[in-house]
Amino acid sequence: MDKLNDESLVRMQTLEDADTIKNNISELINFCVKRENMLLKRNNIDEYKRHMMTKFYYIHEKYPTLFFTIIENPTTFPVSRLEEMLSLKKQIENNSTTNEQASIHLGQKYFNEFVKDTVKDLDNNLDKNKIKDLDKDVNKNLLKKYS
Repeated sequence: MDKLNDESLVRMQTLEDADTIKNNISELINFCVKRENMLLKRNNIDEYKRHMMTKFYYIHEKYPTLFFTIIENPTTFPVSRLEEMLSLKKQIENNSTTNEQASIHLGQKYFNEFVKDTVKDLDNNLDKNKIKDLDKDVNKNLLKKYS
């Protein structure tokens, strides 16, 4: 990569406000799903990526993971999750919540959505396995006693 100029460096170091991010991401998604871009993606993925990186360099430079997630699957990108995070960012910007409160809120929400049931299932399976092991031990002891 070429040496970054001062303007690019400042842009990368400063987070944009939530509305600007939302507008930029909407513009990227809308551009990605245009017919000609979908065809380019299907026919020449490298050229498609270069085209997107050139046209949306400011998103690619600042939010590379977000950028590639979107251009690789623009029709299935979970916009509602991004909007939720940007809404929390806006609340932080307006001082109606803190970064810590927003982090706790989002962490708890995603824990409940993705982890809680898995842990519950693991606990249930663990309890069932303990009961099975206990049953085996009791049966062994009974066999020894009455054999």
